[in-house]
Amino acid sequence: MAKTKDLNTEKLEYDFQQFYQKLEDFNYDLKEFIHGSLKASENQGLLDKGYYKADEILDEIYIEIYENYSLISDISEFQRLLFRAGINKLETIKSQEVPDDITYHSLLKAELKALNEKFTTAGDGDRIMLEELDDISYVQNRGWLENIYLYEPLERQLVSTLCLDEAALLSDEKRKLLWVLYSTIPEKSKTVVELLVFGKQNLKTIAEILDVPQDFVDKIIFKVKERFRLV
Repeated sequence: MAKTKDLNTEKLEYDFQQFYQKLEDFNYDLKEFIHGSLKASENQGLLDKGYYKADEILDEIYIEIYENYSLISDISEFQRLLFRAGINKLETIKSQEVPDDITYHSLLKAELKALNEKFTTAGDGDRIMLEELDDISYVQNRGWLENIYLYEPLERQLVSTLCLDEAALLSDEKRKLLWVLYSTIPEKSKTVVELLVFGKQNLKTIAEILDVPQDFVDKIIFKVKERFRLV
């Protein structure tokens, strides 16, 4: 009996070792995705700063995935499951409740329309969203609330990954506009951006993780880049 218990313990330890070896390929990117998403949400005022930790969320994800580890057939499926679990955890944290009968396909299709913002030109030649003309902060000499910025490392990742003009980081006004433009991206589309920018996933993999056609992901990234050209 004791021998059987020892064998079971050894098998469990071996399974854990195999599990964590597979994790090594995705652990960093998954952690960066979760960390970046949390930081961005904190700086948008959606989450209390420092309350949630990427490491703690990762531990929960690993426990959940390990329970079904034996059913995972290949490394690509393992990657998709990890990132889907991360997205689900973040959505729960942000209290984003989506009905079960609504798919990412339909959500992203609706959000493509939301990304089609209307623009106009201000007196000084700057392009602005039409909606801003009715905003009190814009009317009052384009005044902004104090200290509205994204986390600086996140700003640099956005600028680099989306091939934006680095001048977006040179002035307070442009950094605040960057925050406004990022904050107003629809939530599901923002997940696509965060998988690309923070999670370092390519567009094909993002489509697989979200189980949507790559064409949708391509269009969202294109429209997001168009939005950021305002900076």
